[in-house]
Amino acid sequence: MEWVFLIIVAVLLLGPLRHWAGRHWALLVSIAVGAGFGFVFGSILSSRFGVTPLAPLIGAIACAIDAVAFLPCQLRRLSRDGRDREDDERRH
Repeated sequence: MEWVFLIIVAVLLLGPLRHWAGRHWALLVSIAVGAGFGFVFGSILSSRFGVTPLAPLIGAIACAIDAVAFLPCQLRRLSRDGRDREDDERRH
């Protein structure tokens, strides 16, 4: 079942959603990084301290929301680094 989901997502991102994903790449990367970090953190909490089994899901959602609030502007700033000022002496 996971393969079917991955194939559908890949077809959508390579097909009709290609332009949208290209414009909003920073948002997609932020969601993925935040959800991955939150899932790992929630899994550690669940295994070490015996909190609710829903901790990985809750951690993934919470960290993804937090990452969306902060990371896209930072990623866009990093992608422009060196291209925003033409007269900068520090450029290579």
